[in-house]
Amino acid sequence: MNIYLIGVIISMIVYLAVGMYAGKKVKDTNDYYVAGRKAPTILIVGSLVASFLSTGAFLGDTGEVYSGFFIPIVIVGVMQGTGYLFGSSLFGRFVRRSEALTISEYFGKRFNDKKMTKLAGAITIVAVTAYMLSAMQGISTLMTSITGLEYKWCVIIAWFTFAIFTIWSGSSGVLITDTIMFLVFLAAALVGIPFIVNHAGGWTSAIGELANSTTTPGIISAGGNLDYLYPTGTENITWAVTYGVVWALVVMISPWQTSRYLMAKDEKTVLKSAVYASAAVITITTFLYFAAAFIQKINPDLVPSQSMIWAAMNLMPKIVGVILLTGILAAGISSASTFLSLIGFAITNDIMDVKKQSVKKQLTISRAGMVVASLIVLVLAYFNPPQIFWIMYFGGTVIASSWAVVAIASVWSKKISSLGAFLGMLFGFLGCAVTKTISSVAGITFPMYLDPFFIGILMSIVGVVIGSLIKKPTEEEKAEYAKLHVAKEDVGSMNKYGIWYIVYGVVFFVVMLFAYAIPYMSAVGK
Repeated sequence: MNIYLIGVIISMIVYLAVGMYAGKKVKDTNDYYVAGRKAPTILIVGSLVASFLSTGAFLGDTGEVYSGFFIPIVIVGVMQGTGYLFGSSLFGRFVRRSEALTISEYFGKRFNDKKMTKLAGAITIVAVTAYMLSAMQGISTLMTSITGLEYKWCVIIAWFTFAIFTIWSGSSGVLITDTIMFLVFLAAALVGIPFIVNHAGGWTSAIGELANSTTTPGIISAGGNLDYLYPTGTENITWAVTYGVVWALVVMISPWQTSRYLMAKDEKTVLKSAVYASAAVITITTFLYFAAAFIQKINPDLVPSQSMIWAAMNLMPKIVGVILLTGILAAGISSASTFLSLIGFAITNDIMDVKKQSVKKQLTISRAGMVVASLIVLVLAYFNPPQIFWIMYFGGTVIASSWAVVAIASVWSKKISSLGAFLGMLFGFLGCAVTKTISSVAGITFPMYLDPFFIGILMSIVGVVIGSLIKKPTEEEKAEYAKLHVAKEDVGSMNKYGIWYIVYGVVFFVVMLFAYAIPYMSAVGK
């Protein structure tokens, strides 16, 4: 048994113990679904970041950078980070006011229509299952590299680790374990990346050599490696902006992000958490991407999605490597636990609607539903080979294209009706899912302007317009809209947080200028 495996086992035991302890404090569905609506800023920030930065970031995104896509992926990372600011201000704080148990339930309450809750719940199950698969596959890929066990056995071990405490403790346990895992992978990045930089020959030297790389030409140029995705830099940047918009919308409205706001103790916590989470995501991902590019310089012959695993086991002192690997594991487990809880909640609260049962029976049914959901995902992951990046992309685009228009309109439009919302969400889902399936199964590549995401968004707008013309908002819907805009508490002045975010933006720009732009331009003779 090697030291890396020992570190992973210890971390798994800790997460299980913490999650099981938190489960003892669960008294009712309010605790189970939304952690009693009393979570402080640190827990909301930890859960927001941990549930988003899954193995997709540590293995999938870094694999894309390793393949030659540094600047396009950085663009995506920065754009997705801004989604927290827009999401909390335009959607998240209002969702919390609704006092719903799930985001799907919010849609049902807003439009006074249980069909909306069921449709949103069904879409949640599809999208989050896809996203959860990517998390499970990332965890299993990591464990395979460390233990030497077959991938399928690692899937079972990974499933057991997060399923037990998630089923038992619900959101109460997930919030705490998410925050612990966030701190673990933050420490892992801070401790591990300097060793990668050192092996690459130092920061400035590595940037210079990558700028003139012959093994992966253009890896850190603006347009990226032209042999990887598209043959021109303009197309690659356009792809990055498109993908950045998708993930900004995912951060703004997806259930695995906005459901965290339902647990916040007040609206001020929602807004503060969004500012901190945005800065954390942008900072962590940017330096991860630098590290992935440096690994490419050190060893250009790796499997891209395993580049960070290789670095942890070959470029660092063993104890530091253990910290990095347990950090990556933590990122995967935290996301998987969040996704499992969302799937279980969607089945029991949104599809089945167990509110008429006793509190004890509601908890029993909720946990049973989560067991079923976890077993289904286990079977899918067991027979599906690892394709982390694109499975994650499917889950994200489906949610963004089906939910985004309806979510924002539900808060800011008086004219959208229940039928408009229903058709908008349904058309958006079908438009994206069908074209994405055709593209994947038939091997058809759509022009960039016909990306499944754009088709889904367009179809969603069409559905909202047609449905709202056929059926106007009822008095009940108008009343629900009005209630959303009645503040139940004073959030106080948020100006200081905005100012600090601007300061952060300036610092980030200066760091990128001296860490990337100046040494790169110097190396290429400009």
